[in-house]
Amino acid sequence: MLKSLPIQLRKTLLAFGVAIVLSSGLVIVGRSQGNAEQRTQGTAVQLLNEGSAYQTADDTNDRPAIAYRLVIQKYPKSLQAEQAQYFLGTYYEKKFFLLEGQSKLEDWSSFNEAEKALYGYVGKYKSTGTKSYLADSYYTLAIIALRRGYLDAAEKLLTQMSDSARQDNKVYLSKVAPRRSDEVIKKYCDTKSLAAATLNALNNSSSFDGAINNLTGWIRTNCR
Repeated sequence: MLKSLPIQLRKTLLAFGVAIVLSSGLVIVGRSQGNAEQRTQGTAVQLLNEGSAYQTADDTNDRPAIAYRLVIQKYPKSLQAEQAQYFLGTYYEKKFFLLEGQSKLEDWSSFNEAEKALYGYVGKYKSTGTKSYLADSYYTLAIIALRRGYLDAAEKLLTQMSDSARQDNKVYLSKVAPRRSDEVIKKYCDTKSLAAATLNALNNSSSFDGAINNLTGWIRTNCR
């Protein structure tokens, strides 16, 4: 809209014999606004990349969370804010599993923060934004519910995940559950198929680890 507006104004002003200087001034304003938007986007991207770098390095000192929250607070209408909302949830999910694996600490407060961020994503971006992480959010919430032992909640979330396939038909998995480096997956899964496979793993396993192991095998075979 900003790019076409000066042209439309120029045609209108010329038709009425108004000086083109006014139109030129509007072009300058438009360029200035565009530059400001580019600077905002650049800063948001830098913060998002900073958080992602810390998260990739298995940080558990909340440095990723600080960066993601800055994006959300300072640039709430940006594309990066939507990404940061989801990444904030995955950071806290990963933090729980890292602490559990490293020190046998069950840091349920990390799961609480993860759920807060992910339900925040679903609540806000289910009807707006790109919806790129809608199914991913439901999947992560289902894994958290499964680890908590809330099987009914996990089943409900997987049903919601399957229903969301109309808006987000692929889920990206770097790991099934972020516990150990040897579980790297890095595959895209069909949303409905992954929801069904996760539900099947849940119903045919007697433990969380058993469900994750069964699901890992399915993902390696069926996702690309």
